[in-house]
Amino acid sequence: MATNLGILTQADLNEAMKLEKRKQYEDQRKKRIFNAKQRLYGIDLDALERQIAEKTKQRHFEAECVRRYEQQTQMMQDAVKAKELELEKRKHIMESDLNYYRCRYQRKEQRREFDLNDPNWNKKSQPIRIADDDINLGISSAQIFLGEDLGFKERKQRQRAQQRAWLDQQVMERKHAEESRVKADRILQESLHSRDKRLEDMANSERRVRHEIVDSIRRFNGEMAKRKTEERARKKKETTEDDMAEIYNMLTSDMLTENPDVAQSKTNPNKKIAFMFRGMTPEELAQFRKQQHQQMLEGKRRRTEEQLMDKQWEQYALNIDRELMLKHLEMERKKQAELQQLIEFNGKLAKEQKTQREYNNKIMNINRVSKEFYEQFNKTTR
Repeated sequence: MATNLGILTQADLNEAMKLEKRKQYEDQRKKRIFNAKQRLYGIDLDALERQIAEKTKQRHFEAECVRRYEQQTQMMQDAVKAKELELEKRKHIMESDLNYYRCRYQRKEQRREFDLNDPNWNKKSQPIRIADDDINLGISSAQIFLGEDLGFKERKQRQRAQQRAWLDQQVMERKHAEESRVKADRILQESLHSRDKRLEDMANSERRVRHEIVDSIRRFNGEMAKRKTEERARKKKETTEDDMAEIYNMLTSDMLTENPDVAQSKTNPNKKIAFMFRGMTPEELAQFRKQQHQQMLEGKRRRTEEQLMDKQWEQYALNIDRELMLKHLEMERKKQAELQQLIEFNGKLAKEQKTQREYNNKIMNINRVSKEFYEQFNKTTR
């Protein structure tokens, strides 16, 4: 909507703002009202916020678990890497020591046969006739012969001295190495012996404590068995004494002596004590037989009357059943007549309804409701 801002006043602006705000409220109200799910069921914001908080907490917990697992993995990798570096360093030190030993004690010029393979042997060799002062003697003088070795003995002596020095040095080194090995073995044996002794002492102390515990348990069990034996003997003695007293009481009681006076009740002269009663006298037995005969006659008379009464009730029941059957037949006839009347009445009503329906469809219901009639509703929230 185009507006000319040059002629608007503050009241117009306020009114426009109110209209715009009212329009926004109306749109929001439409969203709330025309949303069937929210209008009928509503939204539980507290439950949603609680679920969001729980999911966030669970997500943070899982992230913390993953972080701790990664941290622990990194620590383990660092430890393994440090161990590998340490092993590499030890290996490098061992190789350096080996190379130093080889360079120091296993050089090529220190071999026994180095003089045979020395490339500078010709440069270091002396003339053949080093003992003759006349060095200018030629071949024809027969003083110098090829292959002659004048310093053989001296060289042999020096070689033997050198070999002896080498052997002495190797013997000393082997001796020192053997002493070091023996010393290390002795220290190892002492440590093993001390460990075995400590283990043996611990085993002996444990065995001694176990034996003490077993002895204490054995003594306790012996005392308990002795007490149980004494208690069993005492109970057996008491039981025997009680049994003897009970036997004596039973032998001297009125029940075994069958005293008829003890069966008479103290409160009622005509009443007998049941557990003390030992039978009736002949007079009482004759009276009992007489009463029993009278009861039998009374029972026979009662059964005769009951049989007569049962026959009367059966005849009465047959009469009632016959009357009920007649009533039932009469009611069925009436029901059939009413059902026929109802069918005729329903047929008449059906014809009237059909006539009314044809009248409504042809005359009354000519103007039907169109779709535009229903679409004019629910356009606003007011």
